[in-house]
Amino acid sequence: MDIFYYITMFMMGTVFGSFFTLAVYRIPLKKDITHERSFCPICNHKLGFWDMIPILSYLIARGKCRYCGEKIRIRYLILEVLSGMVFLTEYIALNMHFPYLNFGKIVFFISFIFMYVTIAILSGIDKENRNIHKGVLIFGFIMQGLYILYLYIVQKTNMYRYGMYLCIMIVLYIIDIVSIKKTGKSKYILQVLMLYSYIGAVLNVKLLGITILLALVIAFFNYLHKKTKYEETRFGFLLGMSAICIAIVNTFITYM
Repeated sequence: MDIFYYITMFMMGTVFGSFFTLAVYRIPLKKDITHERSFCPICNHKLGFWDMIPILSYLIARGKCRYCGEKIRIRYLILEVLSGMVFLTEYIALNMHFPYLNFGKIVFFISFIFMYVTIAILSGIDKENRNIHKGVLIFGFIMQGLYILYLYIVQKTNMYRYGMYLCIMIVLYIIDIVSIKKTGKSKYILQVLMLYSYIGAVLNVKLLGITILLALVIAFFNYLHKKTKYEETRFGFLLGMSAICIAIVNTFITYM
């Protein structure tokens, strides 16, 4: 019976992965991500139901748009598969078994999904545009705040860490607004620090340090391989991907 739930979790993750590609494309353009139907970015033809089945639609169409024949970037398929693996891995790490589910684990899993959604979209936008979207970041802080409030009410967990990083986020946000008024654009370093504050609110100090170290190591090897300049390095993307990996490993250590 467990295999059925494993497949369900994987498929749920692929749906989110498909959504990420849409969100990463539309959010920087300030387009609707919930009500407007998906369309081919090349020919603008609106997609039907059979065009939007994660993984399967890509494979059936052989990586091409069914309407204009243009190739679809394989990264869409890869992201859907990876998102499915993330959901499945976290589900297994939490040692969850239907129908015998612990309410605390369910809430933790939901909070993980919101964290993953926030970081995945932020990382995707940063990978494409070298920009960390503050609206998505604020959404992440709100969702994490609700989870921390739940822990405070149910388990009497201290809210000090979340409050501290929230204050840091607010200060950085104000500085960024002042910078935009003076220079006309947002400073990338401030955006990265805001993402840092969000990850700090989600993970503990030790895990945050490991996340930063992992991101720096990846950035270093990326520089050696591609000679990427500082102005071209997507620190938000590296930090976000590192945070997701560390969060999953930490779940394994805590619950397995």
